[in-house]
Amino acid sequence: MSIAEKIYKQIVEMPIKEREKLFAAIARQGFEKETYSHEEVFGELRQRPFIVSETAEYLGVSVITLRRWVKQGKIKAEKIGKNLVFEVDELKRVKRASPRREVTRLKNKFVA
Repeated sequence: MSIAEKIYKQIVEMPIKEREKLFAAIARQGFEKETYSHEEVFGELRQRPFIVSETAEYLGVSVITLRRWVKQGKIKAEKIGKNLVFEVDELKRVKRASPRREVTRLKNKFVA
């Protein structure tokens, strides 16, 4: 069992009031700095592949948009059975490539 898993188990076993105090302390620490780099926020991202819904949420796009990007070759995906999965490194690459500009461009294309 990894250290993170042990800590998570301990947190789950804590009384709710103690968890609230812990998360409040974490939030205060997290907002001390004005801006964070992508690596600081997502550097410890899990290493198992993401499924479509998780990937869409992570990238801040709809599932339909994500599937369109896969078809257009904008993001690489693997097919396992009937399911698409996305490697963490690929998601980091796409996220660093500023998907907000892509999302804005696509929204403007359909709104105009």
